[in-house]
Formats: sequence, C-alpha cells, structure tokens
Amino acid sequence: MFDFFFPTHPFGGQTLRLVAQSTQGGGDVFDIARTCARIEQGDKDGWEREWLKTAHATEARARAALAAGDLLTAKNYFYHANQYFRMSDVFLTYAQNERKAERFAKAQSLFREGAKLASPKIETIQVRNGNETYDGYFCHPNNPAPGRWPAILFIAGADAYAEEVYFSSKPFIDRGIAVLHVDGPGRGSSIYLKGYPTRADYEVPGKASFDYLFSRPEIDPDRVGLVGISMAGYYAPRVAAFEKRIRALVGWSGCYSILDDLYDFCGHLQPTCQRLLGGVSHEEARKRLAAFTMEGIAQNITCPTLISHGDKDTLMSVAGARRLFEEIGATDKTLRIYDENDDGGRIHCSHDYWGHNVPFMADWLVSRLAPR
Repeated sequence: MFDFFFPTHPFGGQTLRLVAQSTQGGGDVFDIARTCARIEQGDKDGWEREWLKTAHATEARARAALAAGDLLTAKNYFYHANQYFRMSDVFLTYAQNERKAERFAKAQSLFREGAKLASPKIETIQVRNGNETYDGYFCHPNNPAPGRWPAILFIAGADAYAEEVYFSSKPFIDRGIAVLHVDGPGRGSSIYLKGYPTRADYEVPGKASFDYLFSRPEIDPDRVGLVGISMAGYYAPRVAAFEKRIRALVGWSGCYSILDDLYDFCGHLQPTCQRLLGGVSHEEARKRLAAFTMEGIAQNITCPTLISHGDKDTLMSVAGARRLFEEIGATDKTLRIYDENDDGGRIHCSHDYWGHNVPFMADWLVSRLAPR
C-alpha cells in the first residue's frame, strides 16, 4: 500500500491529485482508497488493472441510475467513471499511445454524458486555430449576478485535460464566473487523438481561445481572466504576456523555464514531456524545451497576477516560480509560497490544501474581475 496523503512515490502523487478533485465531484474518496488498497506500490500493471475495474463498476452504476431516472446520481457516477478511466492510463508510455487514446476517448465520452445532465449548463465547443481544431467546454456560471458574466480561460498542465480540470475549476464556477476549457496543443484530445504536440509559443493557441471567449455574447469583455495549473504555470503566463484583453492572471504553480524548472528538475516527468512533444528522444526534448522560457517575456505581463506554489514541490521547482514572479512587469502582483508556516500546501499544486489555497485564489480573482 502506498501513501497518498504524504506522497513520496508517483503512485501517491497521482492519487492525491484525484483525492483533491474528489472534493469538487471528481471522484469518491472511499472508492479511491479501496482501489489503492488493491495496488502494490510500483506495480504499473496492477495500477492499470485495478483502476479499470473501478472505472467499469462505476460506469455500470451510472447507467443503472440513468435508466432509473436518477439523473443527479447518474451525473456523479459518470463524472467519477471518467476520472477512473483517466487514472488507468497515467503510467502508460508513448509506445502504448494507442491504448492511451482509447482510454482518453472513453473518459471523454463519460464526462460528456455527465455534462448533459449538469446544472449550470456545460456546452461542448471547439476552437479553431489555423488548420487546428481544439475541443473544449464552455461552463456556465453558478448563480451569476445580473448582467453579463465575468469569465476565465482555464489552461491545464502537462498530462491533464479538460475533462479532468473541470473539477479544478468548480470553485470559480461556483463564484459566478464562466469558465472556458480548451485542450490546446499537447493536451487531451489534441495530443491523444489529433497528434498536435505542445509548443513554446502558447500565446498562439491562447489567442484563439480568447477570441472564442470574447465572441460569446454573455461575457463581459472588461471582466475576463486567465488561470493556469501545474505546467500551465508556464503556458498561462506566456499567454498573458501577449494577451492584453485580460484583467487578471492566476498561476496555480509558477514556471519560468520548462527545461530547468520541470524537465531537468523532475526526472520521472521526462517521458511525459517527451510524449507531449510528439514522442521525441531525451536529447531532442531538451533541445526543443530550451524555447519554453519566459526569459525576456515575463516583464510584458502587466495585468494583476497571483502566483501560488509549494516550497516542497518535487515536480516543478519553487525557484522557477520565484524567478517568474520577480520578472513579471505588473505592479499588482502577489507571490504565495506555502512553507513551514502553513498546515499544508507545500507539495505540487498544493493538492493537500485545496480547502484553503483554492478559495484564496478564487477570491483573489473575483476581486480583480469585479465591475469597475
């Protein structure tokens, strides 16, 4: 049995990420614990087998509830099954991409079955960027104030995709903010099904996503923000340096250089990054990732900015978050590093502290997107 509350192994870290999302409807913590109890640390075949077992059983419950007309129960089970299928593929390699694509397609279909039953409404959308088309969701806000809505683009990290990070964005939706999720290059359906590798100039797909968001008649164009989680602690600041239509930026982790602060810093993430780049070698990955930097760019971020990071993050260096913050050009900027003075939050994305750091970030953003 591995420990997911104080993770020291990738099995524990991936599980804690799901446990955090379960607080927002992305799983059941007791089903998660029962599944983990059947898995030996380091047994990747056992990991895949047991998460698939839980996923299939949960999907069956969803379909039984749907047939009985119990729509809220069905929605919750569809959401959970989506996540459990996602968990089954997280340790598959690039050589197993066909299987990863199959699992992704299954997870996506289950999320969409749940989304059809959701309130507030979740729309399945697409964003065009040149010859590429990105899949995503436009999530209506919960109990919005009268008038046009504030909104954010929420960008996911390395191996995350829209159907997962919807649960990370729920606290923003619950505060009356519309949320756009888009699987840009290197993420979700763009990499699993369409073969779009990630790219250093994320401002290009970012602009396309914002063009879509600003085209929505429900949105107040003066109250639009940007949130990036995990590896999107690079993507989102990169977008914000070029996108002057936004009012505020939240880096749910901060990253100055993907090569220095993630790839070379955390060896077990190297295969993931190689896959996101299109299945390249270690040497080629290091060569390409040299362009994934905020050097000479961070000073162009002038909107209010919040960077949150844990000082014991073993996936992304806290030094990168500090350097990014120092070079950001905004006068209204806040760096929140969780350290020994806090009860938690010191690990990656502060997954163990979501009851505290997520409301902090969400409330900060609400204040910056308030009507002028």
